[in-house]
Amino acid sequence: MSLFTLFLITSLANILSPGMGVIFAIVLSLQQGWHKTAFFALGQAVGIALLFTAAMSGMGVILASSPTLFSIIKICGAFFILYLGWRSWHKPGMHFGTKGDQQGPASETQVPKDAWNNFSKGVVISLCNPQPIIFGISVLPQFVDPAQSYVAQSVLMIVVYAVLVFINLVMYSILAERARRFFSGPKGSQIINRATACVFFIIGFLVLGFAVSDFL
Repeated sequence: MSLFTLFLITSLANILSPGMGVIFAIVLSLQQGWHKTAFFALGQAVGIALLFTAAMSGMGVILASSPTLFSIIKICGAFFILYLGWRSWHKPGMHFGTKGDQQGPASETQVPKDAWNNFSKGVVISLCNPQPIIFGISVLPQFVDPAQSYVAQSVLMIVVYAVLVFINLVMYSILAERARRFFSGPKGSQIINRATACVFFIIGFLVLGFAVSDFL
């Protein structure tokens, strides 16, 4: 079995296990549908690629050797997640049960805005999660063939992993949208908004708790 095959198996095992990115993708898909959530998935893939690039280039070793810096990143990520929870809690209910509700005069400007917001959320949440740095430092180098170009292999692994992340999140988003169809009208939307806000709050406080414990 080749090193690249082992890399694919390890990557799929790591990506398919639901994590923070999957939870966010499901939340956004319930609120907006999988088409808009795909931009979040793209942002996650870009963020992961940036973190892996840092890890494989040696910057990750410096970051991993500084627990204080790691804790600061976690705290920033926790407050960002709590902010998303606050926004979701106060988001007004809206109709999304029929096709006609998805069309209108504002749709042409709203879609690009939502796409950019979701993309930026994906990038920021990835960058606020230091775990990919650890994965990139400890796991990815094991699949590098010393006889081949290090840069070429690193680029290939980073691109492949990012694509797998994107596909995985889109698949979760599509499945989540099926559940979204059971809700229609402002009341159903409000239930989703409040439920997803609670998810954000739980994740945010957990991340904040772990980050603060690093200083104790």
